[in-house]
Amino acid sequence: MKHFTKKTSGIVLLSALVLFSGCSKSDNPVSNAVSSLTSESQPKRYEIKSGIVHYAPMNLMGMGTTTETLYFDDYGRKEAVETITESNVMGIKTYEHRVQITDGTIGISYEIKKTVNGKDETSKVAQKGDISEFQDMAKMMASTMDINELKKNMDYREEGTETISGVTGKKYSVAMNKEQPDARVYGVMYKNIVLKSEMGSISKTAERIEENAAVPASKFAIPEGYTVEEVNLAEEMKKAGMEESEE
Repeated sequence: MKHFTKKTSGIVLLSALVLFSGCSKSDNPVSNAVSSLTSESQPKRYEIKSGIVHYAPMNLMGMGTTTETLYFDDYGRKEAVETITESNVMGIKTYEHRVQITDGTIGISYEIKKTVNGKDETSKVAQKGDISEFQDMAKMMASTMDINELKKNMDYREEGTETISGVTGKKYSVAMNKEQPDARVYGVMYKNIVLKSEMGSISKTAERIEENAAVPASKFAIPEGYTVEEVNLAEEMKKAGMEESEE
């Protein structure tokens, strides 16, 4: 379940950046984003009903690449992130094709294919769990946070606009550590969709966007032939946190 929890932690960070992005049409986008999050049981994640976003291969600090494709429907209430990672670390060549799905309050993670030095190690087990606890936590945090103070502490800056893959999004940056104001995270958002994100040498950029695309329902379902393993995501997150603190 490590893959799911690591992906979840990344989503938490990204969600915070979306909140600060100012992509809403209102005059006070950040406040309205918080209001939407606290008032709707399943708020809209994006301002487009459906879409497919193809990202350029991302360099993993010289050890390989990750290529990501985002599929979403119902304004992001249904979302699937498909990643292909190819790496070569100390002579161990790994190919991994994975899918992470969020459908309402359900989170799903499974492998499509995995090989290590050419040997097939694909697991036909799909892990499935309830993520409502994390959603409730996000709503509670959003309802109590002082947005202006948070933006000040993170040195939030609006950096104008940038056109990527034919669409123009809003550019922003934040400092994750106010003691290091030059170590910044940069991003470009379009209708709450990440067009670009940069943190140090790690960069992710959209190379093609299909707005209001007809996304097959199969993208949000577990394929036939897989065993479904029900997991307690809250417990898995705690375990992952303990493992990381020990490393």
